[in-house]
Amino acid sequence: MKALGYIRISKDEEGSVSLDYQRAETVKYCKREGLKLIGIETGRGISGKSIKARPAVQRVLQAVETQAIDAVVVYKSDRMSRDGIESLQIEKLFLRRGVKYLSVTEGDLTGDNLDSELLSYLRAGLNARERRLIALRTRQALQRKREKAEPIGGRPAYGWKVENGEVVPEPKEREVIDRMKTLQVKGYSTRDIVRALEQDGFHTRTGTPFSQTQIVRILKAA
Repeated sequence: MKALGYIRISKDEEGSVSLDYQRAETVKYCKREGLKLIGIETGRGISGKSIKARPAVQRVLQAVETQAIDAVVVYKSDRMSRDGIESLQIEKLFLRRGVKYLSVTEGDLTGDNLDSELLSYLRAGLNARERRLIALRTRQALQRKREKAEPIGGRPAYGWKVENGEVVPEPKEREVIDRMKTLQVKGYSTRDIVRALEQDGFHTRTGTPFSQTQIVRILKAA
């Protein structure tokens, strides 16, 4: 079965670690699943706001549309799109053309039954809900600071940043959090997660290795 990989970092993720890691995991996944990886499209330096402005995604979707491949492999579904509506449209295209949509971390995202369709809507809805909840908590925290006349110059929680006055996801840090969650689900202890992140080349904002305390705090807030 011929597979095409897709990996992405946003324009504010200039480090190469994330792309290298996604690429390596995609290759390993294809070998494990017996897929013939014919290439990997890379989205680099382009915001993930809309798939229409991302040539690499368009090339992948064109390959799906023409049925030139049997499967597309991504590290995580939000690499293709973070927008709920676009994500659902992408999954429907894969299903309509009979092309497998596979995620290294989430498994097979395609399916022709009601349960699969329900999961697709849940994925899109939960991602959108999580973003709204975190944004709401951030606004509430800022409001409490204002009421107490406290300074509001600190950085947002790990995984988030301020852009044009709005708190938005910080893509590279979200990748690190996703890796933490994946390891936690696999049963890794906090100490083992520290070691795994160091081996993967992931570090804190200051460039130092993560501590167990930091990981516990980040996962609790995620």
